[in-house]
Amino acid sequence: MRPEAVGICGSDLHLFSGHTDALSGVRNFYPRIQGHEIAAVIDEVGPGAPPHLEPGMRVAVMPEIRCGHCYPCRIGRSNVCVQLRLVGVQLDGGLQERLDIKASAAFPAGDLDPGCTAFAEPVSIAVHALRRAGPTAGEKVLILGAGPIGLAAVLAATAVGLEAMVADPDPHRRELALDVGAARQAWGDPAELRDVTMDWTEGDGPPLVIEASGAESALRLATEVVSHAGRVMMVGMSSGAAPVRPGIFPEKEIDVLGSSTACPPDFGEAVRLVAGNRAKVAALLTHRFPLSAAADAFRFAAKHEPGAMKIQITVSGGGAET
Repeated sequence: MRPEAVGICGSDLHLFSGHTDALSGVRNFYPRIQGHEIAAVIDEVGPGAPPHLEPGMRVAVMPEIRCGHCYPCRIGRSNVCVQLRLVGVQLDGGLQERLDIKASAAFPAGDLDPGCTAFAEPVSIAVHALRRAGPTAGEKVLILGAGPIGLAAVLAATAVGLEAMVADPDPHRRELALDVGAARQAWGDPAELRDVTMDWTEGDGPPLVIEASGAESALRLATEVVSHAGRVMMVGMSSGAAPVRPGIFPEKEIDVLGSSTACPPDFGEAVRLVAGNRAKVAALLTHRFPLSAAADAFRFAAKHEPGAMKIQITVSGGGAET
C-alpha cells in the first residue's frame, strides 16, 4: 500500500524522544520507522487476499499484529496479546512511501478523505474502551482529558446514547469537546471538579469515568467522583505512580478496568463512526506537515501548542504545514 496520511499520538512522542517507560510490550523499539495512525491506498494485493480489497482502494490500517495462540488471543482478547506488536512501534510503520501489511489489517474507508481515515485508529481505542465498560444508554460519563483520545471517547459515548462531561485544563479543548457532542465541560482543582460532577449527577457521581489524560493524579480523582457500584476505565498511559486509598474500592465496590488498543470489530465500528461524523473529525485535524518535515512535526506536537489537536504527516500527495 501507499501511505497517504499518518497521525501523531502521545505514544509516538514517547518513542520519538526515547522515553519509552510508558509503553508496554516488547522493548526492541529501535531502529524504527514510526507511524501507526495510517490512511493508505492499496497498490497491490497478494494471493488469497479477500475480494473486497482491491488496488486503488483507500483503507484505514489497524496496526496491531497478534500471535493468535496465547491466553488472551484464545479467549477473544487479542488486543492484549502477550506478543502484541504494533506497526510503527515494534514494526516499521507508515512514514514511508510503501508499506506491506496483512490483508486483515486493512479496513476499507469508502469516500473518507485521508485525514479522517487515519483518525479511525484513535477512535477505535475509544470504541474498545466503551465496549469494555458496558454502558447503558442514558448513563452519564465523565471523560478526563480532551486530547484526541478523549474527544474520540466523546464521539463513541454519544453514539451509544451516553451524556458526556469533559474535564481538561485547556479551554480550547473543552470547547472542542462541546463541538463534538459533550453536554458539559469543566475544569478546576480536584475539589471544584468533584463539586461540579456531583451537581451534574444530582449527588450520585457518574456511573462511568473514562481516564484519557495519562495524568497520574487522575486515578485518584476518578475513584473519588465515580458513583458507588460505578466503573473507572483507564485508557491514558503513564509511567508514573498514582497514590490511591485502597479502601475506596471495597467501600464503593467500584470496578477499575484497563483498556488497550482495539479488536477488529472495534476498528470496523470506528471507521463507520468517523464516516458518520466526518465534519466533527475534520475539525480536530489542526496541523499537517509533509513527510520531508516529519521530525519537525514530532517536535511541534511535543510542544502542545494552544489550538493544536491532531497533527498529521502527509506522506504522499504533497501537503504543507497548516
